Amino acid sequence: MSFKNIVYSALLVGVVSGVVYGLFQQLAVNPIIYAAEVFEVTAPQGGATQATTQDHNHGSGHKHQTWGPEEGLQRITSTLVSNILIAISFSLMMIAAMAIHNQKSTKRPVDWKSGIFWGLSVLLAVYVSPSLLGIHPQVPGTVSGSLQNHQIWWLTCCGATLLGLAFLYYGTVWLKLGGFTLLAAPHIIGAPGPSSDRYANTDPAAIAALDQLTNEFITMTSIGMLMFFILLGALSGLASTRMRHP
Repeated sequence: MSFKNIVYSALLVGVVSGVVYGLFQQLAVNPIIYAAEVFEVTAPQGGATQATTQDHNHGSGHKHQTWGPEEGLQRITSTLVSNILIAISFSLMMIAAMAIHNQKSTKRPVDWKSGIFWGLSVLLAVYVSPSLLGIHPQVPGTVSGSLQNHQIWWLTCCGATLLGLAFLYYGTVWLKLGGFTLLAAPHIIGAPGPSSDRYANTDPAAIAALDQLTNEFITMTSIGMLMFFILLGALSGLASTRMRHP
């Protein structure tokens, strides 16, 4: 199994998975985001200084203008391209890991069926554990607290979950115990969160609408992530099989 084959397979798997998820996102997730953006305010009301999900000004004494896609086709296209690039990155790592497994492990080689479980394992590590059980997906206008603290905790949780799952699957009895510890540790420490209002917009009607949109956003994002990682795992497993038996 050559590196070139892994890259070519990852490109194909990533494009297919990214396009499928991108279409789902455009139809089911983006409308929720657009609806939440209606309630955004430029700064938290009441003089608070909490950071929101978008930080527009940096430094002091001047405004830092950052590029953003225009509404319509440009925004849709940039989002789709981003999804494809992310999918290619995931598929490259997954197919490479499957190749190492097939060559080094005494366990059953990966096919498309077991690839689904690989995809679900990655879903657990990068979405379920850090997001559903930690920092929930947030609509625009949500007060998120310190972005740096969120990033550090999220990355730590992902890494600990992936390593914990690997210990549980490949490890000895003692390593399996360590795997359970790694899975639980980020949640014992606890995810960082805002210290005051949930939303920058403190109008009661806006809060009620954003609460409903947040619930819809979490639901549709979870469905999309489940679909994406099942497809990604199955296609990566199929590519792994084809590379073993060209």
